[in-house]
Amino acid sequence: RHFRRVRAPTDSTGHAMPTAHLICGLPCSGKTTYARGLHADQESVLFSLDRWLITAFGRYTLSDVGQDEHVRRVLACRELIWDQCVELLRRSVDVILDDGFFLRENRIQCIEAVRATGAQATIHLVETPVAVIQSRLTSRNSALPRHNFAIDPATLLTFVELFERPSSDEGATLLVPPVSGTG
Repeated sequence: RHFRRVRAPTDSTGHAMPTAHLICGLPCSGKTTYARGLHADQESVLFSLDRWLITAFGRYTLSDVGQDEHVRRVLACRELIWDQCVELLRRSVDVILDDGFFLRENRIQCIEAVRATGAQATIHLVETPVAVIQSRLTSRNSALPRHNFAIDPATLLTFVELFERPSSDEGATLLVPPVSGTG
């Protein structure tokens, strides 16, 4: 992936404004790899939702716990992450949210909350062809990294259907890095 330092906007006094970077995309699209690269290139704090979920609750599947319980866990971790983000943004520290941000409504809520801290938001859409994602998913599931969930192919297709592609009218800068790696 191509990582570039994102120039922070400035306030009326010329001081750089902190930025929340929302990493958006499907599972196995390369979000976490992209987020780590962005983090390595910028002074920031990286929050990966899956890492928090697995650390707090252990690895599980949707069929193990059910959709309602999974959503409860996601919301609990997001609240804990957000509490830390608010403090960091108020101290002018950039944050990177490796969350997926499938739904427009969730992105807009996050962007509004970011702006309420006096910070700016940038959406990084990690867009990867579904065929590539399916291949990566098979490989990942066979040798699951520590902070990743196993996702069955049918669930991936459900996620593809649910995913709402970000647009430039969501109140944040939209960046779409070039796709790298086709397999």
